[in-house]
Amino acid sequence: MSKDGQPPGRGSFALRTGRWSAPEHSYFITASTFHRQPIFVDPVCCQIVFDRIDWLEKEGKLEYCCCIIMPDHIHLVIELESGGTLRQVMQSLKGYTALKINQQRHQRGHVWQEQYYDHLIRNEEDLRSTITYCYENPARMGLVQNAGDYPFWRCKFVLV
Repeated sequence: MSKDGQPPGRGSFALRTGRWSAPEHSYFITASTFHRQPIFVDPVCCQIVFDRIDWLEKEGKLEYCCCIIMPDHIHLVIELESGGTLRQVMQSLKGYTALKINQQRHQRGHVWQEQYYDHLIRNEEDLRSTITYCYENPARMGLVQNAGDYPFWRCKFVLV
């Protein structure tokens, strides 16, 4: 809500209003490609994203719980480590992957939408339902019949 009690308006400023990040907290993040281009139908582009997430984890910036790469967006569930803020982690992820994806596609220009959506994971049930949502997303979108058949999914937990 804004200071006058109205919900925030549309646009990038509204996404940043009230955003904060703290180490040792888990977040659900969604980042979309520029103009929702289906960049991630290319497995090489998906691997670029997975590799950067692995690098960020190795560098102590985050620990990922799960990541799913859809054709035009990604969903991440991460725990932010003490090595930086959510904003810094996302800048590193999106900046590096944009450079590498543009090289892979022999293109220039935007890869990601400027903003991203984040949600603080508050408890175990929130974490479980968020991971389940991510896991089931490809089947919901009609990309596969069974969620387990989707190739661009990583999770450190077994869903039961």
